[in-house]
Amino acid sequence: MAEQEELPTLEGNLPSLPATLLSLLDIPIPSNIPDPIQPIVDLFKGRGINRIVLNVLDNFGLFETTYYKPEFLISKSNALLLLATQNPYTLGVFHQLFYGGFDKDCGFHLLKHINENDKSSILVGRQKDIERYDEGTPSIPKSDDMKTWIEAAKVINRYSLSILHYLDFEELYQTGRGQRSTPEELIQKLIKRSDKWFLSNFKQLRSKSLMIVLGNHGRYQIDMEYQGKVAEWRAASVPLAIFLYKP
Repeated sequence: MAEQEELPTLEGNLPSLPATLLSLLDIPIPSNIPDPIQPIVDLFKGRGINRIVLNVLDNFGLFETTYYKPEFLISKSNALLLLATQNPYTLGVFHQLFYGGFDKDCGFHLLKHINENDKSSILVGRQKDIERYDEGTPSIPKSDDMKTWIEAAKVINRYSLSILHYLDFEELYQTGRGQRSTPEELIQKLIKRSDKWFLSNFKQLRSKSLMIVLGNHGRYQIDMEYQGKVAEWRAASVPLAIFLYKP
């Protein structure tokens, strides 16, 4: 409990995340994207970072972190970053992550910029999202979270930035494969499963690595069955990024 209470909780704007990643990797930041989130840079850059693993987890935010308490993420986190954004849903978050905002024609693309500065990147996720966002940079399409996790073990130590997209909740919910459980039970199971997967990948990481879990509101709004204060709490939830450094 002491670790959880002492966990630094910071605030920043989601469009500033690309510049933050570039700064941590010692890559020049172009002038046409928002400045980095300085408290994150101050907290981690001096430790030395050789690689970043960014896990994008749909239907996950401040509410799910505090309500379901994923053991590994809470106990080993170095910082929790609350992210302000005009669009907290999956595609909106991806747009801000790759372009530093909502202007796709701004002349910046995160993965292209990394590759043009003698670093490497990989995007692992759904085929349609890759076609929309990779802009010809290295990518690996995967159809479900299990396959993404297996691929993660192969790539996380090979690239300067690995982006891995986990999105099973809505797929299981939509197709009915998760209908034996309530939406609340299903998301709890998937958060617990993902927490174990992230622990496994963290153990595999080489030293001077930074793992980030970036949560968003999913592709669309799903009505849950929370009641009273819990429902109000979830409605006020915001996207977040959890940072875990491996020395």
